[in-house]
Amino acid sequence: MLLVAVCLCLASCSTGATAADGDGGTGRSRLTFTAPSERRSAPRTSGLTPSGQRVDLAALRGRVTVVNFWASWCPPCRAETPALVTLAHQRPTVAFLGVDHQERAGTAAAFLRAFAVPYPTIVDEDGTLAARWPGVAGLPMTYVLDPRGRIAARFIAGVTTDDLGGVLDRLSTEA
Repeated sequence: MLLVAVCLCLASCSTGATAADGDGGTGRSRLTFTAPSERRSAPRTSGLTPSGQRVDLAALRGRVTVVNFWASWCPPCRAETPALVTLAHQRPTVAFLGVDHQERAGTAAAFLRAFAVPYPTIVDEDGTLAARWPGVAGLPMTYVLDPRGRIAARFIAGVTTDDLGGVLDRLSTEA
């Protein structure tokens, strides 16, 4: 199991986009923003938190929502978590949902405690939730949904408070 996690980390978990990804080799996350007329509904997503509470993404409809796919063994996931926690505290009208990818509840719980994550996280132990979302090939991956539950933006690689905050500001100005 440890070998699988290391291989996945090396193969999928990246420290950022590369020059081939079109960021010029800066290592920053790559953003795709979708015009309102071209947005698609987010996949049905529900599951249990490490403490056993059921969470359903559909219950967050009506609010801009950030959905972050992560794993504790992924260095960029660990690096971006403080930015997500900061934004969750700074923007109480925005909903945040974490999805812990292919780990057990105990591992997820330890990570959430260590980083004082204030928002719910679903444990996706077998990876079936991530497989429903477009483009979750590596971690971290962050989606921003508009209030209608449609995918408005996607970040490949870790997010920063400035980058994600800019998207949240942009969505707040949409009619």
